[in-house]
Amino acid sequence: MDDQTAKFYSHNVSDVISRYDAIDSPISKYFSLAFPKPASQILDVGCGSGRDLRALLAAGYNAFGIEPVEELRRAAIQRYPSLSSCLWSGVLPGFSVDEKFDGVVCSAVLMHIPQGQQLEAFLDIRNLLKVGGRLLLSIPATRDDLDEDFRDPDGRLFVPTDPERIRLIAEQIGFTFISHTQDTDSLGRPGYAWNTLIFEKSTEANRPLDRIESVLRNDRKVATYKLALLRAFCDIAERDENAVTWFPDGYVGMPIEALAECWLAYYWPLVTAPVHIPQSTTDHSGSARAITFRSELGELSRLCQEYFDPDPDIAYTLFTLAWKKGTLSNDIARKLRLTFSAIRTALRDGPVKHAAQGGMFRYQSGQVMLQVDLWREFCLSSHWIRDSLILRWSELCEKFSATNDPAIQRGVTLPYLLKEGLPEREQGIARRMYEERENLSCVWSDKKITLATMDVDHALPFSLWRNNDLWNLLPAARKVNNEKRDKIPTPELLRSRKEAIVDLWQFANEVEPKVFQFEVERTLGKFHKSCWEQELFQYMSERAAVAIYRRGETAWNYGA
Repeated sequence: MDDQTAKFYSHNVSDVISRYDAIDSPISKYFSLAFPKPASQILDVGCGSGRDLRALLAAGYNAFGIEPVEELRRAAIQRYPSLSSCLWSGVLPGFSVDEKFDGVVCSAVLMHIPQGQQLEAFLDIRNLLKVGGRLLLSIPATRDDLDEDFRDPDGRLFVPTDPERIRLIAEQIGFTFISHTQDTDSLGRPGYAWNTLIFEKSTEANRPLDRIESVLRNDRKVATYKLALLRAFCDIAERDENAVTWFPDGYVGMPIEALAECWLAYYWPLVTAPVHIPQSTTDHSGSARAITFRSELGELSRLCQEYFDPDPDIAYTLFTLAWKKGTLSNDIARKLRLTFSAIRTALRDGPVKHAAQGGMFRYQSGQVMLQVDLWREFCLSSHWIRDSLILRWSELCEKFSATNDPAIQRGVTLPYLLKEGLPEREQGIARRMYEERENLSCVWSDKKITLATMDVDHALPFSLWRNNDLWNLLPAARKVNNEKRDKIPTPELLRSRKEAIVDLWQFANEVEPKVFQFEVERTLGKFHKSCWEQELFQYMSERAAVAIYRRGETAWNYGA
């Protein structure tokens, strides 16, 4: 549960209980549909004032509840002493008991859990249920009083919980969808509405997503390497999904070089941070047992800051552009090779070799081999898994720092884990490229544009893919780009604009062949001179379709 939200409830116990108990349970009308068997054993997760728990007991269920805010739990028991034996202390994620339940009620809880922890919370709920057990879930549909951080005027967190996205993740971890209804707010607040969903746990099979979670929970946490490896799987699944090789033995292989590139991007800001952020139990300032590639990466960053810019973020962006162009100095190129060699060794001899669950992945002939069903999970759920990984990474760094530097808490580490290159600098090469093109037109509308009226548009939005490759940076009229913003071009629009898109790609390949081909090869696995245009267009179309139809992102069609 979000800390700031928990503080609000702990400081306003009396008002919260009075307000919620002023009305009957708004979800009690769904009890018989969700839990048709009399006397079923039901757990109410995040039961607050105990209103829904009391309604369950009154309806004849063998009901229990957990509440993360201790002040609220004690006040509920004081007001209703009959709850003393069945209202426990517990929080999602992290709550588990040996006993399995016939049903779980999770009403007005999920939106208070940070998005990076929601996958863990879902898995905890699933593990609390028997096979055939039901989940009754209530989440906000609309609120009109949230700020840009999704907090209400009282500071409570209300993470957007789109019901279709919730349904997808639930089905991915073994739930069968039963029903979805929408109701007005039971407290009569204008601008509020609620979605109520019912799911059934359909199987006890060890789904791939559970196995990923098992690795995170059960592996020895002596370094951040495994988190970095799984994060790289997420990023490659979302960005370079076609750059893997499918093998007939039920595995896919991805080049270890691609994973090493991801690690370089992840660890650069951590190594260049003004404070020492340990990445293992022994990786402390001045330690002789630092992570194996810290020295090489530190020296590489120092050379780049001397050559390109003293700012490590700017230096990294300019370094990557020079790397793509093949214009690195001899000293930097040599140090980059040594750094990659050290990272590959750490990858191969660390998380790949020592996975807790044998066979999950392995190393073979320059590739990291991953079971196909696990790869599908990364492709389907990478955006969920990544958030959880980054949060756990920051928590692990805090744990490593506890003895030697307790000031390095998760809040210090998170900004470095979320750092990226400077997109405006990476887009500069595209803008300069289009300055050389005569008769420039908007890729989406065919309207003539000038440099003064041109925007460089991320065809696949940067907010979703973090992709600054030249093939994804296309010229658009500023007015059209403002209309499109972070929306996804429909497959139909892409098909209608294929000729214009491919023409711009061919132009980019002529003007910046080294950068363009480097990026296309990274995306597709190989740059086929005879058919790269069709392969790249198919990739772009698939990415757009997945975002719209599987992830529920907003579709955009010019002129619609």
